[in-house]
Amino acid sequence: MRHLLKSCVLTTLLLLTSGLAAQAQDSTSPGHFDLQLNRLSPSGQGCLMTFVVHNGFPGPLDKSAFEMVIFNGDGLVERMTVFDFGALPEGKTVVRQFEMPNMACEGVGRILVNGAKACTGEGITPDTCIGALKTDSKADVPFGS
Repeated sequence: MRHLLKSCVLTTLLLLTSGLAAQAQDSTSPGHFDLQLNRLSPSGQGCLMTFVVHNGFPGPLDKSAFEMVIFNGDGLVERMTVFDFGALPEGKTVVRQFEMPNMACEGVGRILVNGAKACTGEGITPDTCIGALKTDSKADVPFGS
């Protein structure tokens, strides 16, 4: 009987401990940062790039800027630049556009997210943003890491 009681107590403690660990893991989940290349549009100066950005972190971002590499159709680096998406409230989706002067949209073969130059908020660092980055492309150009 004593052995059975010990076994029940140990099982209960184990279940409680694993439940608390799972809750703690869920509450420290860093969230996500969604970055979509939505459109490339020819403009009078070059190529207008449109991005849809969503802050899926559990708090606002004071800054968010990513270094990107634009490759031409032959796979050669055409340009490296930093796109500054600015401050983003928690749970907010925004659209940002960037003019790329002297660049034809049809010459863009791929866009690579090279790294986070700035991504800050409470408990958030550039490394956090890169680790939580989810990319997508609605344009006819591969986009991501």
